[in-house]
Amino acid sequence: MTSPLVTIVIPTLSRPERLRECLASLARQTMPGKAYEILVVDDGSPQPVSGSLVAAVGGPTIRVIRQSNAGPSAARNRGVHEARGELIALTDDDCQPTPAWLESLVNAHRQCPDALVGGITFNGLPNDLFATSSQLIIDLVYEHFNAEEESAYFLTSNNMLCSRAAYLTLGGFDTSFRRAGAEDRDFCDRWRSSGRPMRLVRAAALEHRHSQSLQQFLGLHYRYGRGAYRYQALRRLRASGTMRQDVDFHASLLRRLPQHLQRHRGLGRKAQIASALALWQLTNAIGFCREAAAHFFRRGRLG
Repeated sequence: MTSPLVTIVIPTLSRPERLRECLASLARQTMPGKAYEILVVDDGSPQPVSGSLVAAVGGPTIRVIRQSNAGPSAARNRGVHEARGELIALTDDDCQPTPAWLESLVNAHRQCPDALVGGITFNGLPNDLFATSSQLIIDLVYEHFNAEEESAYFLTSNNMLCSRAAYLTLGGFDTSFRRAGAEDRDFCDRWRSSGRPMRLVRAAALEHRHSQSLQQFLGLHYRYGRGAYRYQALRRLRASGTMRQDVDFHASLLRRLPQHLQRHRGLGRKAQIASALALWQLTNAIGFCREAAAHFFRRGRLG
């Protein structure tokens, strides 16, 4: 059987309805169905991904691999090792790529075969305060770090493509990041440090439908704060950068945030989003300090 050009790897954990919507959107891609396969890595869902869910989608070949829960980094790496495609595209089960998503990424990669290319996300849940606030955070990050699209600095793990060979050479995602939280920052940093380019491709857009309660929002950004400390510690070890870039980003927020808030209607809604962003900063800092304290405690105990 002829191998596909691209394997789309999707880690999933107990979100069958979101996964069904994701697979349906991938079946509507503008690339021919024979050009790509979809590889779902079920990361230990209590109820395994059902064959009927996959069969109902139709279109491209869909394979499902099940493993004991090991986190999204390990799930992505497992998918890449099992992939048949020359290229690897990554997305998440709560994403719905637009029809031209994959073709846009592949075309960008053809123009620069050594590159890690990635697209943009937009919020699919505009009435969800915390989904809206999380998307605004991503928008602010991309605006700051990817101002030069031909020399991008950071791409999210739910929207990227590269060659399978380069992914494996780099060692994939660091599985010591057991839960989502800075593992994509680490991957991008190692990619840049290897001398390979990164490109932002705005035509490669996908809808992100990540509903969140207040507790989930706080938990997410607490984990991101903990991940940020570990990411910075790894950067120090490999001498690939300092916290200067992050400090500059956070320092720029008060200047850049008002223009983003103006895009939202109503003073009350603006106040809600601003409050959520304040909670993001606080929770992120708590997570960072918590991980730093744990690191120094472990080092002192072992030393």
